[in-house]
Amino acid sequence: MPDTPPRRIWRFRLLGRFSVAADGEAVSIRSKLHQTLLATLLAHPNQVVPADDLVDAIWQRRPKNASNSLHVLVKRLRAALGDADRIRAESGGYRIVIAEDELDMLEFTSLLSSARNAGDQLAERECLAAALALWTDGLAPPPLAERDLTELDELRLTALSRRIALDLETGREAEAVPELRRLTQRYPLREGFWAQLMRALYQAGSQAEALAVYARARAELADELGVEPGVELRELYAAALSADGSGGWAPVCQLPSRIDDFVGRDDTLARLEHLLEPGEATRVVVVWGQPGVGKSTLAVQAAHRLRDRYPDGQWFAALYDRHAGRTSAHELLEQLLLASGLPAGQIPAQTGARSAALRARLADRRVLLVLDDAGESAQIEPALPGTGRCAVLVTSRRSLLDLPNARRTRIEPLRGDSGLQLLGQMIGADRVEAERADADELVRLCGALPLALRIAGARLSLRPEARLSALVQRLRDERTRLDELAVEGMEVRASLTLSYRGLNPGAQEALRRTAILPRTGFPAWALGAVTDGGDGERLIEALTASALLEPCGGDEIGQTRYRTHDLVALYVRDLAGEEEQVPSLRRLLDVLLARGEEVYREASRWTEELQPYQPPGAVPSEVDLPPLECPAEWARAERNLLLAVIDQACSAGWHADAARLADLVIPALHLGGGFDQLVAIRQRIAEAARAAGDELVAWRADYGRAEASLAEDVAESERTFVACAEAFERLGATTELVFSLTGVTFCRMMRNKPDLETAERALRIAETGEDRIAYCTAARTLAQVLQQHDRTREAVWLLKKTSREAATLNVGSLSSGLYRELARAALLLGDIETAAAACADAAPLLSENPHDEGWLLQLRSRIETAQNRFTEGAESARRSHEIFTDLGDRRAAASSLIWLADALWRCGEHAEAATLAEQARDALEAMGSTILAPQAERILAQATRSA
Repeated sequence: MPDTPPRRIWRFRLLGRFSVAADGEAVSIRSKLHQTLLATLLAHPNQVVPADDLVDAIWQRRPKNASNSLHVLVKRLRAALGDADRIRAESGGYRIVIAEDELDMLEFTSLLSSARNAGDQLAERECLAAALALWTDGLAPPPLAERDLTELDELRLTALSRRIALDLETGREAEAVPELRRLTQRYPLREGFWAQLMRALYQAGSQAEALAVYARARAELADELGVEPGVELRELYAAALSADGSGGWAPVCQLPSRIDDFVGRDDTLARLEHLLEPGEATRVVVVWGQPGVGKSTLAVQAAHRLRDRYPDGQWFAALYDRHAGRTSAHELLEQLLLASGLPAGQIPAQTGARSAALRARLADRRVLLVLDDAGESAQIEPALPGTGRCAVLVTSRRSLLDLPNARRTRIEPLRGDSGLQLLGQMIGADRVEAERADADELVRLCGALPLALRIAGARLSLRPEARLSALVQRLRDERTRLDELAVEGMEVRASLTLSYRGLNPGAQEALRRTAILPRTGFPAWALGAVTDGGDGERLIEALTASALLEPCGGDEIGQTRYRTHDLVALYVRDLAGEEEQVPSLRRLLDVLLARGEEVYREASRWTEELQPYQPPGAVPSEVDLPPLECPAEWARAERNLLLAVIDQACSAGWHADAARLADLVIPALHLGGGFDQLVAIRQRIAEAARAAGDELVAWRADYGRAEASLAEDVAESERTFVACAEAFERLGATTELVFSLTGVTFCRMMRNKPDLETAERALRIAETGEDRIAYCTAARTLAQVLQQHDRTREAVWLLKKTSREAATLNVGSLSSGLYRELARAALLLGDIETAAAACADAAPLLSENPHDEGWLLQLRSRIETAQNRFTEGAESARRSHEIFTDLGDRRAAASSLIWLADALWRCGEHAEAATLAEQARDALEAMGSTILAPQAERILAQATRSA
């Protein structure tokens, strides 16, 4: 029997955010009509939804043939899901077949049922909390009809109200107050939330605030409904009124409870304590940083440690609610005056008068004010004490540079093992240690942000039996990672959205454009290139001041580089629309092409590679840029940016421009090693070119891939060069054919299988071509093969002839290479004096190419050893090995070890020489290069005899 295909694991989300996933991968349903159809069916799981109801939900204006249109839509939705039996046609409508573990709404109702049947308050609350944790706040509600949305919201609010009632019954009023403030602002006509807020404040001893809440509730109900508060509110008002004082001063602590699982930040806490130490004047400190970094938690922790130094009160005000928005300065002053004990009826109506009243009440007091999540300085400046010995601790997503007389401390993500410690506090240190590798990856995927880690910890704590690896697997998918980092009341995406909406339009655009730039970091000018064409400095300042961009050090040419946090980068990618990114990418690509021309003009003095590709019909760049001081160093500093843009250009369909940019800058990048990257980007260009039907560009990219692979795998390079040669011959690309044949010859020479026929063929073709660099390269390679065939004198004649022509081309690397080859030939002939002279002639021709320096040092080592200057020979070989190791050229580095071993052997260091020779031989064999195997075996044999 044929194998039954494995059952796909589906996950449908409807509570707060609409999404579909199968086997952990997001299922893209782009059509709004399909989304509405699916969401409407999910809102009535396993029930027949009448066709008329579906039509009304999907179309604002009923189609002419509604039944047929609905049938077609259902058919296409089934195809999009890839599950033909998921949606079934029934009499009069359609029904979606769904299991409880596949739909969050079914899980929600099941948990509500468990809560109703729970035997005690604690169990009931846990069930309700688990049910509410299934809800997330999306940027937009699910695509449902208003009636379905209302029913869903009512289910949530009923469960939420019951959970808060349990909190108040079990002494958790301090935790309930901030939540109830947000709920009353979002749902001002639900008396139940107003009553619960009054009760929480009353139980916490804040009678004055409870009275103020009643006044606001009464005003809302009167304005909107024209009714008086109900019995419960009136009774609570009477109780608070009877307990209220006359406005005298009484120290009040409003700080939220400090958390038990606070980790790390010891140095920052010590700094805050120092900055907030009471003095003769008011201290103001701003704790700022990116969303989710733990600013509020840190501020509360610091405030508790400072309580005894501010005996007249410790006040706390939350300045933002995700439902009701920002608290105005006017509203903040009311809260603080109430905290000071001033009766609600005595609070002035005007903002200026409130500010003056607060300063008067704080005069000569020692009060600590914690103002959490300030959006701008104007929001809190009226609340700053004018005199006295108070302190103000402000948390903000921005640096608030315009807040007068403030000290600032930026908070970074957790460092070291602090992320693991936080996770261990939440789910148990033993559980973390048992899956340490997955725990480390979980911290990394959360960007070491406390908010993200708390969300992950909360999810894991709900399922003690679940393995960390399961959540890690879900978080690895960058497309859905932000969706996964959400539980009730905590959501990374919502936190990032608040910061984004606080930016001005220009900064918002700049943040979206960072999606084009590499996450490893970029300079200010690159941000300017993808936005307004300026230098990018003002945009960098705006994003850095909002903690959405962070400096990540300087580069080789003195530029400061910046990056977005990994989770910010994922959020930005979701924001960035392709229609606005493509023009920005084009502008950046044009800038880099212009810079690439400068880079290649410098590199052409020492590179012998295939000339850069010129797209047919290409026009010179019109980008006007100041010249670079050192183009090659600039290219190495911008390596990641260049490779990222080449990759994106391929995705955008600009493979020809991508190929030219690669050809212009890779000779300079080659000097910095990292050959794996260069191989990968050439492969990317080849794939894009083949997809576009451009064989020439594809095979040129493959040629470049083979060049980069020489440092790691000679056999693979040979196979690619052979394929390139066949393709270029078929395409009639003569110069490319010469270089490919030369590559084949070189690889076979490295494998100690000299191919004279191919070398001679390459030179014959090059003699008839116009590219004289190709001719000189082919001639030098033929000379190398002739030496392997013991025809060294012929090789010398050819090298001298070619050197004269190379001198006219002004390519230092080429002439230097020919002199080095003359020196090697002279060594074979035993003419050490001529070899030393040729080596000396090569030295002045060296340019910025460290490869040439490494090869010259290797050759010099051989000459010095032949002159019985063994110590100098060993030192030259050692320096050559260091250069090639730094460049990442393993093949060249291993060959240097051979000559180092030879010099050491002759110095009498037999054991070290044998070790290095064996190490080099094995490394070269692994790369398919055996040309130096005889030298290695000679040293090993001598070592054996000595032993």
